Parts: sequence; structure tokens; C-alpha cells
Amino acid sequence: MLKAASASALLNAFLMAMQIAIGLTAHSDGLFADGVHTLSDLAADSIVLFVLFLSTKHPNATPPDGDSNVPQAVASLFIAALLIITAAEMLWHSIAQTATLSGNTTMQVSALAVSGFVTIAKETLFRYMRAEGQRTGSAILLASAWHARMDAVSALVATLGVAGSMAGMPMLDHVAGAAIGLMIMRMGSVSARSALQQLSAGTAGKTAAGHTAE
Repeated sequence: MLKAASASALLNAFLMAMQIAIGLTAHSDGLFADGVHTLSDLAADSIVLFVLFLSTKHPNATPPDGDSNVPQAVASLFIAALLIITAAEMLWHSIAQTATLSGNTTMQVSALAVSGFVTIAKETLFRYMRAEGQRTGSAILLASAWHARMDAVSALVATLGVAGSMAGMPMLDHVAGAAIGLMIMRMGSVSARSALQQLSAGTAGKTAAGHTAE
């Protein structure tokens, strides 16, 4: 499981560097927005790695009722807040942006190639993580796998935005950037709601345990 999670983190680091570098150079809102999205994935990967590391170091640990999910829920809530803030900034950037995709043919092709490669890489990562999650019975790997599938869809949106800009419809790239921002904001909102529910359950568990002890 650690091997699969580590592979995901390394791939996301590589893809993020390419997306942000080419996105900025080619003035592609869609590709840059997707690069920021991938950067947020690295934060999620760090949580997965941390949880898996603890589970391998302390396989028989049995924390008190309500305590086991609290650290993970707090970390997830923090990441969700960052996602929502980042998405808001991306939406503002896409709305206010007046620059169009670079007129340099090489940069245009590079932006299209990178976004297309990211789409394929994310879909491949989804299939690998899903297979590992099913083989090991790991819920957290399966969750990461479906996260990768969402990333593949996001990358596809960025690809379509770059292709549309190259075809003479530059607004499509800005629309793609805004669409990805909305997708990230939705993902952050869902993650925040889930984390708050876990925290509420943990607090309720502690309260119940305290009453039982009394």
C-alpha cells in the first residue's frame, strides 16, 4: 500500500511541475489551474502516506473511542480549506485574466501535449490505485483512486480548453480554468463536510465514553 501511495505522490510532483511551468509560459489558464489542482493532490497524498505509515508501524494499536479519526479529520479539514481558497483564487484569475494562449506554436503544442499526457497519466494512476486498493482491501487507496479519476476528468477539461484556444477560441481556455476552479471548490466543500462529520462523531464518541466511565 505504501508503494502505491508513494508512486502517486511522485507522479503528482512530476506532473505538477510540468503543468505549472508550461501553463505559466504558454499563458494557459486551464493548464495552470490543473497544475494547482495537482499541487493540492500532493497534500492529499501526504495524508494518505502518513496514515498508511502509522498503520504499518502500529498495526495493533487501538486508540480510545472517538480518537482514531480525529487527527486525520483535522488534517482533511485543513486541506479542504486550502482547496476552497485556492479554487476561489483560480476563479478570480480566470475571470480577470486578459492574456491569451501564447502565439508561439511550440508552446501551444507543448501545452496541449502536457495536458493530454496528464489526462492519460491520471487515468493510468486511477486504474493502478484501484487495483491495489481492491487487492489489499484498503479503503484509503480506493478513495485515492477515485480522486485520481476526478483528476483525469479535470485534466481532460484543461486539454479541451487548450485545444479550443489553439483553434481560435481563446475564451475556452479561460472557461476551462474557471470550470476546474469550480470542480476543486466542490471537492473542497465535500471534503470539509466529511471532515466535520468525522470530528462530530469523534466528539460524540468521547462524550459517550466519558459518561460510561462515570
